[in-house]
Amino acid sequence: MPAPRFRRCLFFLIAACVALVAAPVSAAESGPKLGSLLFVPSDVYNSAGPATEPSPAAKAAAAAAFEQARTAVAAGEVSQALQHACRAVALDPNHDDARRLLGYQRVGDQWAGKYAQHMLKAGHLWSREHGWIKADHAAKYDQGLRPWGQKWITVAEDAERHADIEHGWTVRTDHFQVVTNVDRAAAADLAIRLETYYQLWRQLFGELALTPAELQARLDGKETDGFLRRPMKVVYHRNRDQYNDALIRRQPQIAMTNGIYFDRERESHFFAGDDQDPGTIAHEAVHQFFYESAPKPTRNLAAAANAWAVEGAACYFETLKEQLTDVGLAYTVGTPDAGRVQAARHRRIVDNFYVPLAELDALGVTDLQQRADLAPLYSQSAGLASFFIDGREGEYRRPFRELLRLIYAGRDEAGSLPELVGRSAGELDREYQQFMESLPVTAVLAP
Repeated sequence: MPAPRFRRCLFFLIAACVALVAAPVSAAESGPKLGSLLFVPSDVYNSAGPATEPSPAAKAAAAAAFEQARTAVAAGEVSQALQHACRAVALDPNHDDARRLLGYQRVGDQWAGKYAQHMLKAGHLWSREHGWIKADHAAKYDQGLRPWGQKWITVAEDAERHADIEHGWTVRTDHFQVVTNVDRAAAADLAIRLETYYQLWRQLFGELALTPAELQARLDGKETDGFLRRPMKVVYHRNRDQYNDALIRRQPQIAMTNGIYFDRERESHFFAGDDQDPGTIAHEAVHQFFYESAPKPTRNLAAAANAWAVEGAACYFETLKEQLTDVGLAYTVGTPDAGRVQAARHRRIVDNFYVPLAELDALGVTDLQQRADLAPLYSQSAGLASFFIDGREGEYRRPFRELLRLIYAGRDEAGSLPELVGRSAGELDREYQQFMESLPVTAVLAP
């Protein structure tokens, strides 16, 4: 059994953290020249606050965005369809057709995915402090009492019973199950964050989670399941020491990480506290999204080739930044001033460091981990992912997505990407350098 893939987080301690900084952006903009501006629909978990009736102009823009979504479904472009539908909902939160395409239904005055629908109809309510609780228990919770079997106990007694992670609190959402010994609010907060990341990931890699036929069925009025019967498991430890102690046997170098995804066990682990890194959480969550969205994921992920692509795609999501738009909160991803993109540019243009794609493609997980230049290779992987996702006006995004599908199915080879793109590795090397040279220079980040 190969060692857990701690390569995914080993160098986060020397990498730049992603800062979620709000900055005004007009929703009329099509997004950054490089990267994407993505919207996350408000729902039970992620309320947008008091609803106001959208203006006629906003409704017209939402209708136009939905027509783009419909066109994308017909063309088999799942991620584009989801992007347009999310934009339609941002402009008009009660756009029924866009909501249906995204897998929502209305329950009372709330929009909910399938699992949330079930919980609401069963008499539960969602609380950012407690997760899902029975509605008729809310008053008891407000009084500082917590259920324990057939009786109620105090908050202190509840905390004592959940002090170790093996008996931690569990908070479930449509796609995640978070276990923690921090407190219920921490579990709910992390679950909401992960639901947000999952929404964003699907807008770029939705083809790995949904099919055009499934989206067309939604357009035709079919009710969707829309949630995972086997939710993605995430363990949230109280602090770094407890995280290290719990995982040292599974990963001897766990102390060098800020988070980890074990694909064999299908679970992510993070810890609370000042050392918590949003970039690490996004990075490891993306590994989990890819692996657990694959119909039959390989047991030997990137063992013989293309390890860089697995890491590069996850590094790409380290660039996530919140943006305040005139229709609410959105996120940018892939902009050249975030994550490791500037470090990749500096390595290629200033330091003249570059491992040719033909050589890099041939590196499997173990090969990559054993390289003395692993840290700069992570930067290069981030840069290459940015190039294949956003370079040449997105021309290579579909073949890069197909490469990842092949990797997670265990059907990739060292030359898969050049073949999918229709360019030689040498041609792609030259195009990558031109892409790096075209990027604006901002602060140079650590590798």
